[in-house]
Parts: sequence; C-alpha cells; structure tokens
Amino acid sequence: MEQLISIGAIDDDRMGLEGKALWFEVRSNVRVSVTAASVAEFLTARPSPGIVTLDLNLGDGTLPADNVRALIRAGHEVIIVTVVPEKKWIIETTEAGASAYLTSRACNLDRLVDIIQALDRGELPTTAEHAFWLAQDDRPDRPRLTPTESQVLRLIGDGSKQETVGRRLGIARSTVASHLTNIRGKYSDAGLPYAGAADYRDWAKQQELDRDRHDPTRNTDPEA
Repeated sequence: MEQLISIGAIDDDRMGLEGKALWFEVRSNVRVSVTAASVAEFLTARPSPGIVTLDLNLGDGTLPADNVRALIRAGHEVIIVTVVPEKKWIIETTEAGASAYLTSRACNLDRLVDIIQALDRGELPTTAEHAFWLAQDDRPDRPRLTPTESQVLRLIGDGSKQETVGRRLGIARSTVASHLTNIRGKYSDAGLPYAGAADYRDWAKQQELDRDRHDPTRNTDPEA
C-alpha cells in the first residue's frame, strides 16, 4: 500500500479546491490536508504540509514570485498551477525557487499526482510546458546554459520523454535528468529577474494588472 502524501493547496477558487481534494482522496495516495485562499492564510495553518500547490495569479493583490518566496522561506516546496501561462511569471517563479510548474489545460490531475509523488521522492520534475517556456527565455541577462542543456530543454519542451532525449543525444536518461536539475539550479541562482521587482510591477501595470500588490504574508481579511 502506498504511503499517503499530505499536501497543501492555495487557490481562491474554493469549489475547485474541494473538487481536487475529493478526487485525490478517491483516486490517489495524495491527501489535501490544508486549503487556503491566500499564502497568508496558509501560513497560519499548523501543522502545514511540506508540498504546496499554488495558483499562479491569486486575486488578493500579491505577486506570484513573492508568494513563492514566502512559502519557500517557511520551508515548503511549491508546485505552480495555472490556467493561462505567462512567460514572465513562469520565469520569475522559477527563479524564485518553485519546484514544478504545470498548466491545468495541458496536464490533468493524474499528471499532478505524478509531480507530487516525484517531489515526495526528492526529485525535481520538469514538465514539457515548463521546459518550453524556459526555452523561450530571450532576456539578455538570462542564465547561460551549455549547448547540451539548451538541446535538452528544447527537446523536453517539444514533448519528448527523457528516455527519448537521451537516445537522440547519445546520453543516459539519468544524465538528461541531471541536465534538467542543473538548468533549474541556474535559474534559482539567477536572483530577481527583469531588473528587479520594480521593473516587474511596471510590466504588470502595462498589462492592466496594477492591483494593490502587497506582502503575501500580510493577512488583509478585515475580520481576521
């Protein structure tokens, strides 16, 4: 019998959270032990699970990368889940240290379970859509990848399995996995992207996302 894996889920879609929690309980060894509509709410839960799924763009006025950093500082591993991918957010949350990224349009709940189980085993999974968007990173100050790392990223982004990539490049599957881990490490080491948070907020305003952004650890519930 598989050991149960306890996770947290942060999303302001309460109906969606409840549906996922029920699906996990019936179909997998994953159990959602804590749900929250914001990072601030989640961080008050005790005890809180180590793995957390996080909606990319919460409606509470927080920036995605700030949410990731707050959760990582508290000792959590973060899986980003989003409906519509946005390259700038994807890259920023990767550099903030998110462990995995997937879109609900491209991945089903079975795939999310695979990612959760991989993280629980100590692995660092990279989905095809995550690799695809990282491969599109054209910033002048982007992390510098080796030619082989760039090839691996493009092939995974095209939907190839790690075994297939290994055969095409003449390397072992474990070497492909190591390249993906190295790529993620380079992004995590890159620090704040887009010349820092101020530049990101300027971009957010241009995209009509200029809500009152605030610290994700600050509870803004007037009844709290």
